[in-house]
Amino acid sequence: MKKNSILACVLAGALLLSGCSNTAASGSAGKYTAGTYEATAQGYGGSVTVTMTVDADSITDVKAVGENETEGVGSKAIEQLPGAILEAQSCEVDGIAGATFSSDAVLAAAKDCLAQASGTQAEPASVKMASGTYTGQGTGFRVSEPITVNVTVSENEILDIQVDQVNTSEKPSILQSVVDLMLPRILENQSVAVDAITGATASSNGVKQAITDALTQALEAGDSDASAISAFQTAPAKSTETITLDTDVLVVGMGGSGVAAALSAAENGASVLAIDKAGKYGGTSELTSGPMAINVPSQVEAEIADWPNPVTGETETKPAGADLIDAEALYEDWLAYTTIDGVQTAKPEMIRIMIDESGYTDDWLTQYGFSFDPAIGFAGNSWAAFTPHTGAKALTESFFDSVIGHFEEMGGSYMLETEAYDLIYDEATNQVTGVLARSTADGTEYVINAKAVVLATGGYAGSAEMEETYLSNEYYPLKGAWKQFGMQQNDGKMIQAAIDDGAGTYNISVPPMVHVGGVDGFLSGYEAVPIEGQISSSTGRPAVWSVADIPLNMAISSNTLAVGADGKRFTSETALSMFNPWISGPHFYSIWGNEQIQDLISNGFDEVPYGPSTNYLGYGSSIPAGVPLPETEEILQAAIDAGYVYKADTIAELAEKMGFDPEVLEATVEEYNSYCATGVDESFGKDAQYLAAVEGGPYYGIVGSSYCYSTCGGLDINTDFQVLLADGETPMGGLYAVGTDSMGVLFSEAKAYVTYGGAAQGWAYTSGRLAGQVVAEAVKE
Repeated sequence: MKKNSILACVLAGALLLSGCSNTAASGSAGKYTAGTYEATAQGYGGSVTVTMTVDADSITDVKAVGENETEGVGSKAIEQLPGAILEAQSCEVDGIAGATFSSDAVLAAAKDCLAQASGTQAEPASVKMASGTYTGQGTGFRVSEPITVNVTVSENEILDIQVDQVNTSEKPSILQSVVDLMLPRILENQSVAVDAITGATASSNGVKQAITDALTQALEAGDSDASAISAFQTAPAKSTETITLDTDVLVVGMGGSGVAAALSAAENGASVLAIDKAGKYGGTSELTSGPMAINVPSQVEAEIADWPNPVTGETETKPAGADLIDAEALYEDWLAYTTIDGVQTAKPEMIRIMIDESGYTDDWLTQYGFSFDPAIGFAGNSWAAFTPHTGAKALTESFFDSVIGHFEEMGGSYMLETEAYDLIYDEATNQVTGVLARSTADGTEYVINAKAVVLATGGYAGSAEMEETYLSNEYYPLKGAWKQFGMQQNDGKMIQAAIDDGAGTYNISVPPMVHVGGVDGFLSGYEAVPIEGQISSSTGRPAVWSVADIPLNMAISSNTLAVGADGKRFTSETALSMFNPWISGPHFYSIWGNEQIQDLISNGFDEVPYGPSTNYLGYGSSIPAGVPLPETEEILQAAIDAGYVYKADTIAELAEKMGFDPEVLEATVEEYNSYCATGVDESFGKDAQYLAAVEGGPYYGIVGSSYCYSTCGGLDINTDFQVLLADGETPMGGLYAVGTDSMGVLFSEAKAYVTYGGAAQGWAYTSGRLAGQVVAEAVKE
């Protein structure tokens, strides 16, 4: 089933960078010159450096460092390959399945170290390409459709690069940032070893794959040696310049909360600079469906025909002047939700701000180019609190473009690819006076002085270290690295900087915001089967499905048996694709028996999974129900090779492979099968139609993942959005926090993020708007 793909040549080698070094001992005899050697290659997220120590005849130590490689994917190559190289005494070892870029980088750098040690470094082959235009392809964020690039070359130079931005499933604004920012750098430096665009790493690497593919074809056509590709793989030097900037208000982060804060502060007369480490603005907010907004004034005033009233369940006409929701009832319901054992764990005054101000925020944004549909219930609830972005995400990018245009008209300015990494804080005066920042494009350092700093960095879900530190296992097993369906660059660096300077936190261990359950890896290069007459809701392209997504559909199927890391069930399994996977923490595990596998082969899945998971992940659509899947065992073996499916002849053996207590998993399966026999799930009340026994070996275990948009807890703030010191009372002078950087004030660590619909997005826009007003007044004083 796997397609023959021209990507094979693209993935053959990593991009070797400059900067090889060694500390060799003199007088060694043998195949190596004893010493320690270092080399760097381009990985998935950035540079990967390998340090290798050898004696005269053997490799004695190998270390790899790649801080920007994806946690749980590329990090596996960083962690595992050095040991494999050491054991094999060779770089001729297999890469880590699913981590091709990172594996190739480690192996390429290791080979360079060995070449240095053995004195066999070869001179680069001469470059001669056959002039013309070549078409290459690469895999970006969406595995369903390759990125296609046309590269025009002379005999020794890249002349032009054109990316097909029409026939692609990549998100338009993300791919556009790659075209606008990365392609000029590749042309200027004549190298594909430029850094990926932050916030667009997968798309950047897909484009670089495609360019490398095209260049490889051009070199072959010019009869050049394959190694000549290295001429286009030299990383450009980084800047050593430091620039000082001054502003009244500095907003760090340009997602929904940051853009709202910057616009509001500029609207109220402040001099505002906004920065973001990504190559585009909009952040995770650009991926969301819309905000919570309570009784938007324009919607209250209007008569709304054909309005789905979530209280009555009827479609009716809302009279002009009538509220859409009982705001006081919602406030009381929210307070009840966050009251644990009689103790209120949220800050009621902040919930009150959200209830009272969010409706006005929708109308405020509307005057600057946003558009919202009338408030409706969310996922079947009875609260008309969710106001979808008009256009179901298709127009959201244009909304942000409009707001930024107005912001600039007001005198505001912004800098993308600029990462703040520390606060400028005077402990003696308890005053924040700016930040230290760095260009993610060329390394330029910035000292940005400001009278007020607003943190709007999107939480800390991009930092496995912070998730391990701040998430708690007190109520749920939350510690560990979580997968993200959002912005990987939201790594909490400035939250940590504030904490290091004495800031307090509030409910920082609220469970991450999860609306997507999936698997721990994906398979690319398989046939994409068109779904006639259907357009993908996530890409806007013709919908397709693939047998490569069999493990994904199995993991979240309602008739699976799912367990947590303790080998025990944690839910009824009917909402694994959306609301419930987080209960078991970063991962859950779906267990299948051979009888179920044979049924898939003969009859396919019984139904399409509920929720957005299969639209957002994999090939972008669910596998249709009732389609026989004879490729199931082949696909499962590919997923086993990729490391996210396990197979064993017995449940006990499967448990051992997956790290469970065999007796516990055996007992879980036995109990579950008894429920299947009686048709009554005594533990979680699962509907009998989904009770399918796990019987007959071999057995399979699929590693599922809870994909979060963001973390929910963060810094402690007051009603002026000032960050508070650890005493919970004293403001840190000049420092404010909005959006998910401070959203813990609304929630409880003992319960999940609320499901009223769009609460995080509503808080982002509303906290940003209000904080902008506050800081604009503060800097005038």
